[in-house]
Amino acid sequence: MSARSAKPALPWLQQLALAPLYLTALAGCSASRAPVDLNLVFVEVTPMDYAHILCQLEPMAERHTCMTSVVGHYREHRNRDSAPMEAVGGPFVAFIDRQRYRGSYVSNPFAAAFSVSHGRTLCRGRYNAFAGDAEAIFRLRCDDGREGRAQIVLDQTGRNGIGKLWMASGSTGDIVFGYAAVGGAFGQ
Repeated sequence: MSARSAKPALPWLQQLALAPLYLTALAGCSASRAPVDLNLVFVEVTPMDYAHILCQLEPMAERHTCMTSVVGHYREHRNRDSAPMEAVGGPFVAFIDRQRYRGSYVSNPFAAAFSVSHGRTLCRGRYNAFAGDAEAIFRLRCDDGREGRAQIVLDQTGRNGIGKLWMASGSTGDIVFGYAAVGGAFGQ
């Protein structure tokens, strides 16, 4: 075998040897994060997680601007001194049947409630351990007759968080709450 015939084989062998690395890199870019365990006290939630949820309905051409705004708002507000009342209430955004509902929540260790609206439709969720609720799962009712359930979990700050909702119709949705997580155009 001459040196001339060995040269073309070398790049091919290098590509073959590097193929598992390329595949791993591609899988890492396209893989989504594992589902959040909503039964935990808190989970790691990044500003980009909030942005992905809050901007999901934005047209693709405007999504980057929306996500940049959410991340900037979170970074600006996450470490500020907040009023004591902000620990027990704040803004709440829920995505119900592919519509963005905005509102607020109030909470204490044993009971919580939220109220959100979209247009004329109002939806409320609540749980209350004092009234016999064994789990911190919100019963969700909308004034148009739809029903479901929702569950939330705090982020590391303890004042913001995310969640999921499940409607009786089978549809699911996302939740974001807290002053640092929800701001700007997403507030009330």
